[in-house]
Amino acid sequence: MGTSASSNGPGSGVSLDPEWLDDIEIPNDEQKSDGNVSSGVIIAPRARFSNARRNLGEYVRSGDRNSLRKSLGNYSRNGMGGSQNFARRMRVSTSIAGGMFQTFRSLRDDTNFELRSVISKLKEQGANASKIISEFISHVCPDGGSLDEISSRNSGTAALSEFLERNPDADIVNLSDDQIWSLTSSFLANEIFSRIQMDIGQAFETRDIPFPDRISRMNEMKDFIQVEIATQLNEIRSRDIYNADISKLFQKTIQNTFELYEVEI
Repeated sequence: MGTSASSNGPGSGVSLDPEWLDDIEIPNDEQKSDGNVSSGVIIAPRARFSNARRNLGEYVRSGDRNSLRKSLGNYSRNGMGGSQNFARRMRVSTSIAGGMFQTFRSLRDDTNFELRSVISKLKEQGANASKIISEFISHVCPDGGSLDEISSRNSGTAALSEFLERNPDADIVNLSDDQIWSLTSSFLANEIFSRIQMDIGQAFETRDIPFPDRISRMNEMKDFIQVEIATQLNEIRSRDIYNADISKLFQKTIQNTFELYEVEI
């Protein structure tokens, strides 16, 4: 994992919730945006990420988890207008997560599912894991050139690759419910980490901290987010979800996660 993913991040005077997100075409998306858009455009304030960047810098230098929690809380509350707004900003990611969730279940439960046949043929031809992952990602992720679209493909590929490295005998057309939830959780955590990296990840580029330490902090931060996302998803699993809009539940997962971080500031 490199440290060049971030930019200067979005500044003030722009919408906290860009309308162009709703123009991204998500393959096989049966659960469209709920249209729950605020009546006016919320404009980002000046220095929206200043506290988040400062706390993240402290975390990178010291490894202090309290600084990381404060950074994530400030990022959500002040940088993104609160956990609910941040969750809505991630709606492309949550829609894709919902598609992934349903696709894994269809691969397992529907013998007539087209992607199942495609993957089976790839296996018969001796295709490696990378080829199979690529086919799956093409099915569930948009292929446009925006940062959000590129991020979703990278996050999906990373989640599947990490899963198959840990579970080399796993068959993605026959995953258990536990495995499906785990993969979805990993995808969401990767997406959240990627979004934060793009917005305030400059702290990981400072030259006065050894490169191995910066990489270690990045991995620790992603794992930290992953643990809380997994915890919140497990809370969702304890409820009746079978008639629910899965994408909305994933948005709620992000909202609940960052509500907890906001308590720290």
